[in-house]
Amino acid sequence: MVFGHRLAQLQIAPYSLRVTYQQGNQMPFNPGFGQPQQPIQPGPPATAGGYGAAPVPTPGSLPGLAPGNGLLKVNLQGSVMTSSMIVPKVLLNGYLVSAQYGQNIYQVPAGQQHLEFYAQWMRQYGQAQIDVSVPLGGVAEVFYAAPLHQFATGNVGYVKQSPKGVLFMVAVLAVVMVVLVVGLALTVLN
Repeated sequence: MVFGHRLAQLQIAPYSLRVTYQQGNQMPFNPGFGQPQQPIQPGPPATAGGYGAAPVPTPGSLPGLAPGNGLLKVNLQGSVMTSSMIVPKVLLNGYLVSAQYGQNIYQVPAGQQHLEFYAQWMRQYGQAQIDVSVPLGGVAEVFYAAPLHQFATGNVGYVKQSPKGVLFMVAVLAVVMVVLVVGLALTVLN
């Protein structure tokens, strides 16, 4: 991305998104572009067991979470062996983020987040989108299942999803099996 005369690089790591300018300054990634963030008011750490006991996290907050943020867990269902060799793309508020099959965790500002999914081979397929409300200091979880062929959309929701295109794939495999059996029978009979 180019901001005036300075170049910026989007660095994506688990639990953090930061934009690093060429001069080395860091600015937290805020897809809301200037929406005010409400800071979490820290209180005294709660302890269990008295002197020397480990602090207990307060309800609604996760250790290592920046103030005003929450976690967004995006589960890309399947694997290279069971779904597709093409890992679906994930766009978070219009920005392409790094993703792989399995669970992907992103630290985002609390509030409404927009997710888009698609896969691309010869054309884009498996398109799906969802708006997610991420609680302050909490976790929101989303599941995405890419279709089994290029002529269907994907499924996305808050629970595990089944992939579209199962009937089509069964029909294609049945036709292939019939052709093989007929070809083998004609070869044996001749």
